[in-house]
Amino acid sequence: MATIIRENKAGLSVLVRQTDAAPADSLILLLHGWGADAADLMDLSPALASRFPGAVVAAPDGPAPCAANPMGREWFDLTGATLDNGPDEAMPQLKELISILLEDHGLGYDRLALIGFSQGGMMALHTGLRMAEPVAGVVSFSGALLAPEKLEDEKTASPRVLLVHGKDDEVVPWQAMMIAESMLKSVDVDVTASTREGLGHGIDGEGFEEAMAFLSVTLLS
Repeated sequence: MATIIRENKAGLSVLVRQTDAAPADSLILLLHGWGADAADLMDLSPALASRFPGAVVAAPDGPAPCAANPMGREWFDLTGATLDNGPDEAMPQLKELISILLEDHGLGYDRLALIGFSQGGMMALHTGLRMAEPVAGVVSFSGALLAPEKLEDEKTASPRVLLVHGKDDEVVPWQAMMIAESMLKSVDVDVTASTREGLGHGIDGEGFEEAMAFLSVTLLS
């Protein structure tokens, strides 16, 4: 039976679904959206664990209470200073968490997959492209590439990227995916973009299946 524990690492509260594999062969890190928390995306962990039985699946709470929903968390404030600065402020703590989790399980960065939804998708893209070493893959659901004008100068890694976005997204416009795809291609990142027709701001079954197929290539090949 799977065990999910809550730990405090790098100053963040983290839910960790352990694997029965010894040792673990990969780490899948789930980054929630604005106003949610770690438990929100951990609902995906049973399906991920079934497809990737050797993976540790972890989901941290964002570092701060959400400005609009004190019961939820955020990676950065959407109501305050320049939006583009937010990921830079949150990234060092997230990078520290990643380093600790990888070390805990004896894994390299090439065994890490970052999956984020909405604001978490923004963080996954921003951080995954600025790692010291490339990670196995980055999946952004309903996210965006913030500060695209900085990307060429700041990019230090080129992971494979999957963008999945609902055509009817009322929160983060679908056009954000098209901009991200264009910018990533311009800096030689291997990116695939998938439009989910009729989908609003969310993750549907077919989009999630696309993500698992993507991870099957990046983590299992």
